[in-house]
Amino acid sequence: MKKIFSIVLILLSLSIQSQNIHFVDDEYFTASLAVDPSASLKEDSPNVAFEIELVSYWKYVKANVQVLPGLEGGYLDLTGGFGANLTHGKFDKVRYYGGVRLGVIKRGMDEGETCTYPMWGLEGGIDVKLTDSFFIGVRTTGDWREDFLYTGGEPGLRYSGFGRVGFKF
Repeated sequence: MKKIFSIVLILLSLSIQSQNIHFVDDEYFTASLAVDPSASLKEDSPNVAFEIELVSYWKYVKANVQVLPGLEGGYLDLTGGFGANLTHGKFDKVRYYGGVRLGVIKRGMDEGETCTYPMWGLEGGIDVKLTDSFFIGVRTTGDWREDFLYTGGEPGLRYSGFGRVGFKF
């Protein structure tokens, strides 16, 4: 078993090296706007997120604000995330990232009774540089959310997918 595991690791390492996949070798900030089209259509209300992020060599740290005003009781989440990034391609055009998300969800703002619920989960995404300062990307999240209690539901896992556009500075 150890031999098979070692062979798989060597083959994976060679594959990654041949594709020129490596840690980001720069440090910069990004600001982006993301939209979850599925939730936006389902709730007939825009589900949008604004993110600011520090990308620093092998890691990233971000802050996120997401709103879905059409959801019963309104929806606002404030999250932070951190994780690792890799990049590849000529001139590092593609960035892959994945990490952990932690935050709170606010519900009931439109009714004057704001309730706060915890959330935590994972995220992963791919960004493609179109210019030195502009990128587009996709991001997916899997979050354990307790705000379903607001409408009488049970806490649970929710998956979301976002398209995003952003600027690097």
